[in-house]
Amino acid sequence: MMRDKFPIRIIRGDNPKSPFKATTVLDRVSDECGSVRQDLSLVERDYTALVLTINHFAEAAKSDKRKDPRLYWRIGDEIVRFLSRIESIGFYLSRQNDTLARDTGISKSSTKKILTFRRRFPKVSLVNPSIPWAHYRANKVALPE
Repeated sequence: MMRDKFPIRIIRGDNPKSPFKATTVLDRVSDECGSVRQDLSLVERDYTALVLTINHFAEAAKSDKRKDPRLYWRIGDEIVRFLSRIESIGFYLSRQNDTLARDTGISKSSTKKILTFRRRFPKVSLVNPSIPWAHYRANKVALPE
């Protein structure tokens, strides 16, 4: 049975079809929870899909003059779900905000604010699209009652 979560690092590869490589500590090899290479391969594919999805939403947000906060919620939700999936197979993303900032072009501080926003508003239906993203980002909006 898996007891500990192991750190995983995502590094850039040079294969355009698989641009990211996942690495972990050697301690994970001795863990009796399946194939490490298979798990890392799954994380690589999942992370690649995550980055593509985030870039899609980020482009939509850039073209939206009002900056619909639901787009940022979706970005945060994609990240939260990815982190949950890798946790379910025994990993956590080392330096997560740095890694995501490097690969998505969204700054480390913005990534942190997006994740805080998403965790604060667990459902997209709680996000009011008429309130500008800047208000949510500055933490000026309370949860609806």
